[in-house]
Amino acid sequence: MKRVIIIGGGITGLSVAWNLSEKNYEVIVIESDKSIGGLAKSVKIENYFFDIGPHSFFSEDKEVFKKVMDLFEDEPSEIPYAKRSVKMLFKNKYVDYPLSAKSILQMGFLPPILCSLSFAKSYIGTYVSSLFIKKKENQNLTVKQWAMDNFGNYLYINFFKPYTEQFWKIKTSDLSHRVIPSNKKMDFARTLKHLLVNKYLMISKREPGKLSLVERESLPSYYPKKGFGEIANRISERIKKNGGKIYTSLEADEIILNSNNTFNVKAKDKNFLGDFVISTIPLNKVITKIKPLYEKEIIKSAKKLEYLSLVLLYLIIKKKNVLGCQYCYFLDRPYNRISEMNNFSNYLSPQDENILTVEISCQRESEIWKSSDKEIFSICMQGIRKDNFLKKEDIINYKVIKVPSVYPIYKKDYEIHLKKTEECFSKIKNFFSIGRQGQFYYGDIDQMIRFGLDTADKIIKQ
Repeated sequence: MKRVIIIGGGITGLSVAWNLSEKNYEVIVIESDKSIGGLAKSVKIENYFFDIGPHSFFSEDKEVFKKVMDLFEDEPSEIPYAKRSVKMLFKNKYVDYPLSAKSILQMGFLPPILCSLSFAKSYIGTYVSSLFIKKKENQNLTVKQWAMDNFGNYLYINFFKPYTEQFWKIKTSDLSHRVIPSNKKMDFARTLKHLLVNKYLMISKREPGKLSLVERESLPSYYPKKGFGEIANRISERIKKNGGKIYTSLEADEIILNSNNTFNVKAKDKNFLGDFVISTIPLNKVITKIKPLYEKEIIKSAKKLEYLSLVLLYLIIKKKNVLGCQYCYFLDRPYNRISEMNNFSNYLSPQDENILTVEISCQRESEIWKSSDKEIFSICMQGIRKDNFLKKEDIINYKVIKVPSVYPIYKKDYEIHLKKTEECFSKIKNFFSIGRQGQFYYGDIDQMIRFGLDTADKIIKQ
């Protein structure tokens, strides 16, 4: 029986273990945290469930969708359908998000006119230039260039620049266009039709993986009653039922490459021998654990692949229907997004209470990361008071959780360093680096599950 060692017990690593354990592979999952799930887990403290995120489950991938829903086949009421509702506070108006034709119409009288003129100017300019110059794909295209080309000056100045720089903490001129979920030019005509004419989204008529961002966000969404982490918990149960082992509070210290293409993974006082190793931890971290690493200069490239971290402030409140949506994005605030958890599930807190999840993206060396819980609470409340949807007396209690290495930062030159790192890993037989951190890929939960299933299939076919 082949043994597979999986470093990282997030949703991607668990998906690999799940698929392989069903095919009689011996799987061992090593997770440094005290609980599994990674960025897709829920933390239970007293009578509250706090999502690390939060997330909701939606997918155009039929296989992934079925596998997740089958986890709840005996009790389908535990993962009810919940229509996604996402807003952004833009110039004191709550508009639909992601930004679309409908969002622009919600901005009032003048902004739609200015947006239309700006977009038309950009579109005509791009079209005319394409008649004379055959445009090649620009691999070094920045967010600034992408936004100006696709939406024009008005939306770039008023939306893309401030929000992007607020979230990613770097200038749009230094950030690759790859950070945008779709790097293709937005088809405003199709978007308008979808939003203003079509009542229902006909998913079956579109190829998987071909949906626009707006269409993908319109997919049916599901959320487990007791927090999103219930998906990871149920996957782990399947793994254990199939004979797999999951170790928590255990960090892999060394990945030793043996001459016979096997591996020794050392973790504290334990030593695991495996035929395959799958890593889902950050690239700049796993590269330092591989022994021997013949191409030592690769460490320099891997360390240039940086990740944003996340500070989460959970406000336990005695007020419901605060935001009127599940997620709300904010400009010119110390935080990027606030989620109203009661609009996901009524089971995450006592019946007469609610949870607001306040998200702050940051660098590990930033002041907000180093700040105390009390300081973080005070900073966020300054922004919340400006919008007047919550008062201090509405708050019962609060909790702060800090999560390192959440979002890959797509700097202009990141692809050069990523390619070098991938080339190094490709020379190590039976070693895979996958997932958001392991592939340096900013994707949704269903995409991470897909990476896990595909990697398992590669191993099975060997």
